[in-house]
Amino acid sequence: MNTMIKWQRLGLVAMDAVLVALALYMGYALRFNFDIRRDDYNQYLLVVGLFVVVRLFLFWAFNLYRGILRYASTTELVAIFASSAIGSVALAAANVLVIPFVPAMAGLPEHAGHLQRVPWPALIIEFSLTILLVGGGRFSRRFLVSVLRRREDSLGVRRVLVVGAGDAGEAVVRMMRHAAVRAFEPVAFADDDPNKQHRRIHGIPVAGSTKDLGRIIDEFGAEEVLIALPRVGPEKLNEIVHQCEHARVGFKILPSVQDVLSGRVSVNQIRPVEIEDLLGRDEIELELPADRNYIKDEVILITGAGGSIGSELCRQLLKFGPKQIVLMGKGENSIYEISTELAQAAGDRIASVIGDIRDESKLQAVAAQYKPSIFFHAAAHKHVPLMEAHPDEAVKNNIVGTRNVARLADTVGAKKFILISSDKAVRPTNVMGATKRVAEMIVFCLARTSKTQFAAVRFGNVLGSRGSVIPLFKRQIARGGPITVTHPDVTRYFMTIPEAVSLVIEAGSAREQRRLYLLDMGQPVKISDLARNLIRLSGFDPDKEIGIQFTGMRPGEKLIEELLTAGEDVKATDMGKIFITEPDEVDCGKLWVAVDELARLAQACDSNAIRAGLRELVPDYTPETAGER
Repeated sequence: MNTMIKWQRLGLVAMDAVLVALALYMGYALRFNFDIRRDDYNQYLLVVGLFVVVRLFLFWAFNLYRGILRYASTTELVAIFASSAIGSVALAAANVLVIPFVPAMAGLPEHAGHLQRVPWPALIIEFSLTILLVGGGRFSRRFLVSVLRRREDSLGVRRVLVVGAGDAGEAVVRMMRHAAVRAFEPVAFADDDPNKQHRRIHGIPVAGSTKDLGRIIDEFGAEEVLIALPRVGPEKLNEIVHQCEHARVGFKILPSVQDVLSGRVSVNQIRPVEIEDLLGRDEIELELPADRNYIKDEVILITGAGGSIGSELCRQLLKFGPKQIVLMGKGENSIYEISTELAQAAGDRIASVIGDIRDESKLQAVAAQYKPSIFFHAAAHKHVPLMEAHPDEAVKNNIVGTRNVARLADTVGAKKFILISSDKAVRPTNVMGATKRVAEMIVFCLARTSKTQFAAVRFGNVLGSRGSVIPLFKRQIARGGPITVTHPDVTRYFMTIPEAVSLVIEAGSAREQRRLYLLDMGQPVKISDLARNLIRLSGFDPDKEIGIQFTGMRPGEKLIEELLTAGEDVKATDMGKIFITEPDEVDCGKLWVAVDELARLAQACDSNAIRAGLRELVPDYTPETAGER
């Protein structure tokens, strides 16, 4: 038992002792119409200790001291009544069998016999007042808290438990206290550092560790938990989230502890815990490229600019002062949305182009009008099941489209070309992955003779992108479930959109030719675990309120994704979590002939011949069907 709990319990015992003594005194006072004679008062002094001991013992036996200053409930009231009734029966028996002998034991004179028994009316009054005073003492706290809570609710104030009593926790509490409009009222801290526990920060107690969250939430009436830990890992965050869900309270996290400490972020920007926070690894913090000048004053062409990666590239590249960013995409709605979003901040530095990368004449017209010097090629078909059903479209977009854009960069003498690739290009088992592997081959073959610096960035699934599982899972949860997962053991590498885009920009700063960049993505994540985390974050109990249905592997789907082929060796870089590998050697003459043939087969919509052509071009491409697993 920690010191705070011990003193709280002792305080409650002392309060009950005083209230029992008061109840007995009032019993005498009411019995004698507040005219208590000296002999009656002496009798009160003789028996009050017995009443206090009996009452407190029974209160303890009925667990009335187990909940430390908890909010009183009907269960507690019933316990007070039952223990008091049993105590009164015991005291009535003592009044007959024990109390008559108390004066003699105390050495009082014989003539004190008329004081031997407590008056029966006083006993009855004491029983009633004990229930009233002891029960009222507990319920008065509940009443006061309820009044304060209603006042806070009317003002929109939430009672907050802050997890983390370090610099970040102190800073956020200070902000809460000094906010012009108070939305939060900090009531307690929780911290795993024993040296901080049982102390106060700005008058707020550090009430225990993160393992005590349930008790602290109950004890202090917290309505929300704010996580203010500077480097909270996914495992610890999951533990905190589980406890909050069990206690049925909301939970939020600081957007950036460093921003809070520096004052750049206010408490009004506290955000909910997101699925990205629960990845099986810490978030990768990539530094901005040292050579920012490779973007400054350049004309940037981004293909697939309306997609998740393309649109985030637009946002982040604006920080580096480009002369102009040309947003190119086939979908008019997505291009309109991102161009409208950026127009106010970027003005005429943003140009929008509706066009298809398969159309060479359109690409040449764009190059002639805008004269791009840096290419970010994000346009691609990426949905595995759809590309299995339509391999002709995968070839046209991922292979022919990449060839067209890469050749254009070479022809116009662009400084850099960065291809967005995929971990599905490694030992591909589906058409989408095989076509992305060919796209890498195209880029690196052109790099052999081009003055343009060609590079490719290969990473796993992107959380929050339109094609990721998260939007699908959220729709399924909104419908009441179940969430559909293909296999209990299917695993994927995941990264957030900002991480993916940071890697792409970082890769662009390198000066070497023919580089394939990888991100250290930690351990892969089970999709079933991801689904359960998202169910919990949505406020439901996995497998009980929202179930998970396993539907079976789809054609072309891998159980486990990889980031490297057998012949690729990883090398560390000075860019921290970014690694490079030199791509496999390719017969470029054979590649160009094969690409032309695949383009002809795609025009003919010959799916079987396309798959055969891909197998010949990508030796480790092994098409699989669901039935082969």
